[in-house]
Amino acid sequence: MLNEPRTYKNSPFQIGLIVLVFVILGFGLATTIGQTEYYLLIPIAGLVGVVLLITLYSMTATTTISDSEITSQTILGKKSLVWNEISRISGRENGISLHNNFGDVTVSPRPNLPGYVEVVNWIGAKRPDLFNPMEYSVISRSLQGMFLFPLIGFAFIGYGFFIFFSQANNPSADAFFPLLVFSIIGLVFMGMAFASPQSIAIEGKSLLIKYFFSQKTLRADEIASIDLRYTQTRNGKNYFIAITLPNKKVLRISGLAPSLPIAYLVLKNWYKKIWD
Repeated sequence: MLNEPRTYKNSPFQIGLIVLVFVILGFGLATTIGQTEYYLLIPIAGLVGVVLLITLYSMTATTTISDSEITSQTILGKKSLVWNEISRISGRENGISLHNNFGDVTVSPRPNLPGYVEVVNWIGAKRPDLFNPMEYSVISRSLQGMFLFPLIGFAFIGYGFFIFFSQANNPSADAFFPLLVFSIIGLVFMGMAFASPQSIAIEGKSLLIKYFFSQKTLRADEIASIDLRYTQTRNGKNYFIAITLPNKKVLRISGLAPSLPIAYLVLKNWYKKIWD
């Protein structure tokens, strides 16, 4: 229960810092007008402006949660839904969207928000009926999550062979080294794909976890907790479902469809109902 509404948003300092970076970049472009043809700068300035608007749209978004409703606000406006007005959910990748009965109001918290994990947990607590394990008895990886890493791996290995054969007329260590490096990188990406669960099936008090070449059954009493976590990278937050075992080993799951938050709340509901 919430004693008062909670608002999740990025700090004004972060937003101001981003604007400052774009101002400096714009000033740098402006000072080059006298050094080159100005018309060459128009598409660059337009691109910078579009990126700035998209960044501001994302960074200035807020989500407010109270006992009665959830509200999302961007520079384009505000949308609210009373909890019992939500009739269905949707999402992709790390996002989750809440829809009303008529489909004319959609509230979509931004995954880049500080406290986004808490927002997802509040959604699950307020409307657990939307995440019925019987409805989502099989949760599979999205096509992108299933094939992206193998394709990247094949691309690296293929590029390594391309460089190798392009220097085949002059075989030397210099021709072999790029093949070795790119093959190792490619194998790492492919290994990540093969080591990641491809689907999770809920079967009573157990989870059937399938990989590319194997599968295993994980009983509820072998699970200590199920959490939504993330790692911070230079490109933002990488979210994953963490299934912690009694020995503290963590099984990381990502790339599930329809979206990671939905899959997480379904698994969390399943685990909770087992012990209720």
